[in-house]
Amino acid sequence: MRRLLLPPGWIGARPHRLPPPDEMEIEEIDDLVATLEAENKVMKAVLRSEREAVAELRAQVAALTTQQAHDEDRQEDLRADRDRWASLVERLLFAPR
Repeated sequence: MRRLLLPPGWIGARPHRLPPPDEMEIEEIDDLVATLEAENKVMKAVLRSEREAVAELRAQVAALTTQQAHDEDRQEDLRADRDRWASLVERLLFAPR
């Protein structure tokens, strides 16, 4: 990822320095602009991909949280039903005759 985000020449101790524009020929400037535009498109694609991945992960976390809350509610309902049945059985077994 770092290689995609860093321009050529920035990997290492010293960054690559571009010559001043008045020392460059028009073709070199056009090539440089085309390269920078291509790098910009790549960076935008990487950032879009990261945003989509983050959105997907957030959706998964939200779904898991909702499912967990639903499961906890269902467990509480099951516990309440079990307790009601247990109290009914206890009353029937141990009721005075």
